[in-house]
Amino acid sequence: IAAAKETWRSPIYSFFKTTVTIKVHNGRVAHFFTCSAKNCKTEARGMQCYQDKGDKSLTANLRHHAVRCFGEDGVNATMKGEAAGSQSGSIFNAFAHQGQRPVKHSNRAYTSLEFRYVYNCNRPANIISDPELITLFMTGHPHLKISSPNTVRHDVKAAYLKCRERIGKLLQDHYGRLHFATDGWTSTNHCMFVTWTVHLEHNGTMLAFLLDILEVPESHTGMALVCAF
Repeated sequence: IAAAKETWRSPIYSFFKTTVTIKVHNGRVAHFFTCSAKNCKTEARGMQCYQDKGDKSLTANLRHHAVRCFGEDGVNATMKGEAAGSQSGSIFNAFAHQGQRPVKHSNRAYTSLEFRYVYNCNRPANIISDPELITLFMTGHPHLKISSPNTVRHDVKAAYLKCRERIGKLLQDHYGRLHFATDGWTSTNHCMFVTWTVHLEHNGTMLAFLLDILEVPESHTGMALVCAF
């Protein structure tokens, strides 16, 4: 198997698991490639390539199986992404640098990246289900699992609760001074907001945290102040 892998240069092998088994059927030796799709559409859950034929290195059968499980567009996108001029004999030559070990994807890692993308870029959670974004994620990695918008929303809430707990403990345990500030402004859509922040020095570093932000229902005019007080 190890010697045969040196000749597997096509990106089509990325649609199958790296563990290849040897099977003997009616005296004929075959390499069995296990499909990496979560729900393989064939009963065998893979494809076997007989080694007693002159065209044993052809990948037409593997491509046919990949198209059935992952779709024509996904297969074509992966095939076009092959690294030009790469001399690596690894089946991962389209997705890894020379000498790099096979790339393995962690669902947890991508969940974290999805959450950070939504949070840092101020995007709605539903953007994770955008077809174009999913295509970008899965190009070259057809076995990748994409989180649902509900999972991203849950991660945002969990991160907020964890950060609030840690910041609260940091402020309560701080032995120095805490400096509180407030500010108000009107956004471009004429909605008025007021915020409260806290500032402190921690281990030689200035920290600033947003404590709360509220929308002001009306402008702070003299008449509004008279009616309120």
